[in-house]
Amino acid sequence: MIDVGLQKHIQVNWKFFSLKLINKGREVKEDFKILHEIGLKALRVAAAVRAEFGNDGAGKIYTAMGVRYHHDQEDIDEPLVMVEMLKTCGFPTELFSSVDDKIWDDDILADMDLAIAKAGNDVGVPLIVLDGGQGAGFFGPVMSPAPTGKQAVDFWDAIISAGSLPGFFELKRTREIGPLFGERPQI
Repeated sequence: MIDVGLQKHIQVNWKFFSLKLINKGREVKEDFKILHEIGLKALRVAAAVRAEFGNDGAGKIYTAMGVRYHHDQEDIDEPLVMVEMLKTCGFPTELFSSVDDKIWDDDILADMDLAIAKAGNDVGVPLIVLDGGQGAGFFGPVMSPAPTGKQAVDFWDAIISAGSLPGFFELKRTREIGPLFGERPQI
């Protein structure tokens, strides 16, 4: 989405979605519960960053978290990792204190309410809402690896085209490979 945003001059509006909060009261495997708790802690810090540094700050910390988690296989709720991510992004390390502050759950839940209103509540992440938040919402896209360059723009245009049809709900096939994250983004 960042690649497409740069190419097509689209402003990405970063919102948060917690798998821990959406799955509250549901049967979830223990290893997923741990991952969902890590995710919620990271989202609390991201919400604090967004409150102080706006949408661009949220995108920056969210990218840093994705790099450290997916590329570097680090637990992003660990204090040293989180503090280093905040430093790398140029944010005050004191924002780490938000990791356990449930006050940020209200911001996360507000974002989730917007997403659920657009996509329904049988969704997960990633989730995208089209037309600056005014269009349809969808779970996905889930791709491995994600396209880049012209292919990314072509795929985006296809999503916009499909998403504009009122009766379009889902397009899916069985995943045959694990996640391939491509080149490690610069932070």
